[in-house]
Amino acid sequence: MTRFFRMLGASAAMVLVMLGTLGGTAVAGTAVAGTADSSGALALPTCTRTSWGIPATESGDADCLLGQGVSNLAVTELQYSLKECHGSSIEADGIYGPNTAAAVRSVQRSAGIAVDGVYGPNTRAAMLWRVNGCQF
Repeated sequence: MTRFFRMLGASAAMVLVMLGTLGGTAVAGTAVAGTADSSGALALPTCTRTSWGIPATESGDADCLLGQGVSNLAVTELQYSLKECHGSSIEADGIYGPNTAAAVRSVQRSAGIAVDGVYGPNTRAAMLWRVNGCQF
């Protein structure tokens, strides 16, 4: 049920994002505005660390965003899982650049979710994570 409300809220947030009322929650240099995974960007902060091997906020909340231009431990963990669980040939350097975005798009395509290259709750739910042996 929670997922339903998030999806419902995401549509309203998308309209606000498209109207340019994001309010500065996106990280400078990231391509998150107006994308499917960032549709809840009004309520979602940037992932800054990991919680149990999954990108999270400082408080440990896994509902967060990563996009191009972000560089931190959360990106490194995302990259390790993209490499080890999804076969991406990217460096785990902690920098969310074009190669990381392309690897995220590949996961999104495979999962049948909106393809935007931005890591967010929809991508997190679709991914396999090395912390659980690359299983759901």
